[in-house]
Amino acid sequence: MLLGSTPFIITLSFGSLCLFYKIFKYRTKLILFLGIISGSFILNKIQKMFYSFGRPDLHHLIKVTGYSLQHDGEHTASLIVVYGILLFQLWGLIPRLWGRFLLVCITSVIILGIGISRIYFRLNYPSNIIGSYFTMGCWLVAAIYFYWRWKERQVKQKVINKCRS
Repeated sequence: MLLGSTPFIITLSFGSLCLFYKIFKYRTKLILFLGIISGSFILNKIQKMFYSFGRPDLHHLIKVTGYSLQHDGEHTASLIVVYGILLFQLWGLIPRLWGRFLLVCITSVIILGIGISRIYFRLNYPSNIIGSYFTMGCWLVAAIYFYWRWKERQVKQKVINKCRS
């Protein structure tokens, strides 16, 4: 439960923001990170307006406190976005194929493990977890796609400006 806890995710997010800004000087990736996190929060609020399923009424295997303000898939959705964007940002820092494969495996195990644990402990219905994976996965892919297109345009513009001078 540590890798999915709110304090850990907040610490991980701020730590990665500082790392990418101070050490690697990735200002555009910093903006991407903040944009994806903000967009996922807004997307979760929009989803919350249209549907809410509640928690399973079965006996919970653990006692959960502090989730009264979150709807059922929101916790999982935020984890997918944070770990997904960190995977994307760390991908470019790892030069070897085996290192990238290991990074994808570790991230996948964390994301799937958190979702499965929320189902196992009867905190969420499987449909809520699958819906969160799908929605936030689509959001993450779309945001990264538009980021890549924007970066390609910047590179092309630099080449054009260099040729003109």
